[in-house]
Amino acid sequence: MNSTLASILLLLSSDFPISAQIESQHRPVVLFADDLFYAFWQDLRFYPSDRSTFGARVTQQGGVLDTNGVLIMRDRTISADAAYDGTNFLIVVQDSC
Repeated sequence: MNSTLASILLLLSSDFPISAQIESQHRPVVLFADDLFYAFWQDLRFYPSDRSTFGARVTQQGGVLDTNGVLIMRDRTISADAAYDGTNFLIVVQDSC
């Protein structure tokens, strides 16, 4: 087993918060690219005015690099999906309108 796979399996067997904001977070999407995990989710920290999509980078050891998350879109988002082609990320967000 290579070290990257071992790190992934160890990380998957543990629980830790990626976002600990006061409102709830839903519908996570996680990608692994360039030795980091990239997590995206629906976030209600601006609710009731907006549901937003946030993202964060997580190391293979479980360290969250973006502890407050990074705002991707703030406008009634419902869910997100993500893809990576080896160079670029594509984040697709479903809006509630």
